[in-house]
Amino acid sequence: MTHSPDPEPSPATQPAVEVDVARSGGFAGITRRWSAQPAGDEASEWIALIDRCPWDEVGAHDAPRAPVPDGFTWSIRVTWSDADPREARLVDDEVVGAWRELVDAVRDWSRRSGGGREVSGRRTPSSPRPA
Repeated sequence: MTHSPDPEPSPATQPAVEVDVARSGGFAGITRRWSAQPAGDEASEWIALIDRCPWDEVGAHDAPRAPVPDGFTWSIRVTWSDADPREARLVDDEVVGAWRELVDAVRDWSRRSGGGREVSGRRTPSSPRPA
């Protein structure tokens, strides 16, 4: 008997879009991560939101923006099947307009799906609270 490789997952089971958001810094220096993987009909709404973000303006400042002490730095990465990956690194006051909508949508998606975590062994939203 020959072993055939596992078939590729069908496009319907793969997320059409994947958006990863990480927020690092702040007073405690904790990194939090959220992710959304909308598929099917939802993907077109997410792609429209992603397209509204000013990707071409990221890093277009004359000098790189330094993080604000005790402020957050946001890293956003988007991939989907019909486009090249997009990445942005923003400081707190740049996360406005479409950026804020995208970050909030990813955080909401992640919370609904039980995701969202803090890196470095700290409490996560899905961790039980200490008694």
